Amino acid sequence: MTFPKTVPFFILIALVCIQCKKESSLIVPLSAPDNWRKETIEFPLSFAPSLDHKGTEYVRFAPGWGKQGSEEYFSYAFLWYLNENPTLSSSQIETELEAYFDGLMQAVSQPDTDSSKNIKKSKAFFEKIDGYNYAGKIITYDAFTTKKEVHLNIVATYSDCKNLDKHLVLFRISPQPIDHPVWDMLNKVFINLDCI
Repeated sequence: MTFPKTVPFFILIALVCIQCKKESSLIVPLSAPDNWRKETIEFPLSFAPSLDHKGTEYVRFAPGWGKQGSEEYFSYAFLWYLNENPTLSSSQIETELEAYFDGLMQAVSQPDTDSSKNIKKSKAFFEKIDGYNYAGKIITYDAFTTKKEVHLNIVATYSDCKNLDKHLVLFRISPQPIDHPVWDMLNKVFINLDCI
């Protein structure tokens, strides 16, 4: 092998190794048990374009999320991994989650025009617990499973990830009351980042 042919070969190997390092260093910011289904969606969200955020939504669904009658029905968590500070308030969370769920349920119901006509607007109620936590409820429509109104309890937690220059909002959601065992599972869903 002559020198001119050797150099491109080593460059190719170096590029492959760099790519391997990038892939192995990727972190999934939201950790949940292995049997929880995952989804990742980039902002702007196609079903809720009015949410003016830049970043990514990471979603984790409890195994019984889509099963009517399951104790885990509609129990899930999602993380907004944002480039900018969302400057949260109770009223802002209410407005954004109403837009989020209205858009989501309309998008899921769209093929079924009769269902989409019967969907009432979502209504959210939130209060600030402390500097980082909000608790509330949203009354919305379940276009996925029951095709009926559903009342979801929601806890939202804000955190600032200074060393990554990101802003995180973790939502834990279930129709079950806060003292139900499903919340023990939801509280084990955690942000898997080294934030200062």
